[in-house]
Amino acid sequence: MPTTLTGLFLFVALLTPGFVYQRRRARNAPAYDRSAFAETAGVVVVSVLADWVAIVAFAIFAYAEPHVVPDLTRLRGEPGYLTRNLLAVSLWSAGALGFATALAYGLAVVRKGDERAERPGWWWAFQTFPRKHRMHDYADSKIYVGCQIRDGSYVSGTLLSHSRISAETGDRDLLLRGEIRLRPCGVATEVVLPDAHVMIVSARDIVWTRVTYSRGSVLKNAPPAPAPASDPSPSRP
Repeated sequence: MPTTLTGLFLFVALLTPGFVYQRRRARNAPAYDRSAFAETAGVVVVSVLADWVAIVAFAIFAYAEPHVVPDLTRLRGEPGYLTRNLLAVSLWSAGALGFATALAYGLAVVRKGDERAERPGWWWAFQTFPRKHRMHDYADSKIYVGCQIRDGSYVSGTLLSHSRISAETGDRDLLLRGEIRLRPCGVATEVVLPDAHVMIVSARDIVWTRVTYSRGSVLKNAPPAPAPASDPSPSRP
């Protein structure tokens, strides 16, 4: 472990690619229990691989263009070389670290989905199925959820969010928004809850869930529609 502030800073910086990789992977996989050793090992392994590739790429570039990059031999042998070339060394170090981080991020994007992501029913219904049908590409896509509650009532609304826990336990929650409808036990008519902006439904109270998908028509990051052309004809008096 590093014993100086500079060593600690370098240690944390070199682990950045692994941390970014783990965070990006968490978007496409449910949160499952992992030991602290497994989490740390994953960050370290990815960081070492990404940093190694970045160092090799830097070495190849330095061999091809030795006058462009800082002189590593003088950096190790001359104490004053780092002081005189602090800006150049800092920029090249940041560039190499950025390249390693981008490499780790890209690896997380292209890596095949975790098979464990197919196991939880909620994750498959709310993440895997919409992603396979490209629903997330549209800004106005919606997922409607209806839940039969253990007391016999029924509640429905638009999905706002859901727990990412992979274990199918009662500690998970669904958050519904929009027009939230409630049908009490023994009543045939649903009523809209006018003052409810968000409803939290606990998994321990749900008997079964109905999911309906509505794919939108407005693409995310789509270019804006052209403005209507103005009438070029001069106005009459």
